[in-house]
Parts: sequence; C-alpha cells; structure tokens
Amino acid sequence: MKIFGTVLAVVYACIMILAAYKADKKSITSVFIAGGGLLVLVYSILNLFVTRSAAPLFVIGILGMASVSAGALINGIRQKNVHISHHLIRLVIEGVILALCAVS
Repeated sequence: MKIFGTVLAVVYACIMILAAYKADKKSITSVFIAGGGLLVLVYSILNLFVTRSAAPLFVIGILGMASVSAGALINGIRQKNVHISHHLIRLVIEGVILALCAVS
C-alpha cells in the first residue's frame, strides 16, 4: 500500500508541477502549486527511504498538499470562479494519497 500511495503522490506532484509550469499567467498561485508539488515530491521520495520518525515527513506532505490546495483556491478567488465541490474532491483525494503513504 505504501508503494501504491507513493506512486500516486509522485504522479499527483508531477501533474501539479506541470500545471503550474504550463499556466498562462505566472502568478503567486503558480508558486504555491509548484512549491506544494515539490514538497509532495520530496515527501514521497523520502517516505520510501526513511523508516524512522515518519511524523516530520508527514508534516512535509501535509504542507505540500495544503500549498497545492491553497494555490488552487486562490486561483479560483482571483478569477471570481470558485467551485467548492472541486476543492472538496481535491481535499479527499489528497487525504487518501497521504493515508496510503502513511500506511506501512
């Protein structure tokens, strides 16, 4: 399960980094999304190799996911087009990915 969660986290992080890179306007939202994607990528790679004290790593993963979500939410607010259901689904997906990564 841990490997499956890590693969999902890497894919999610790469998609978020690519989305931030391909954004039409480079703005603070792109920085939040790309930075969060990089944090999730670091978390998922370190999670494979570090078996002791997983709590600090989990905090890195949470910060990365929160950064991606914050960037997406800020982007919706700036465009005056916030879809709450989209953000709730994103939150659930991020929670599932982190839970799968945390299961040893």
